[in-house]
Amino acid sequence: MTDDELVLAVRACVAGRGLPGQASAEDVAAFEEVVGHPMPELLKRIYLEVANGGFGP
Repeated sequence: MTDDELVLAVRACVAGRGLPGQASAEDVAAFEEVVGHPMPELLKRIYLEVANGGFGP
């Protein structure tokens, strides 16, 4: 399964759950600066393209 397919699957799974809006690129950059390293690319895409949290178990 590709990252594109995974992002689409997560988006479909959480549709209608009233999650927060997508994170901005600035939000992600600020988080990465605080923790001192970049987020994993797939996780970053989920935050940027699906929702800013609330999509986990």
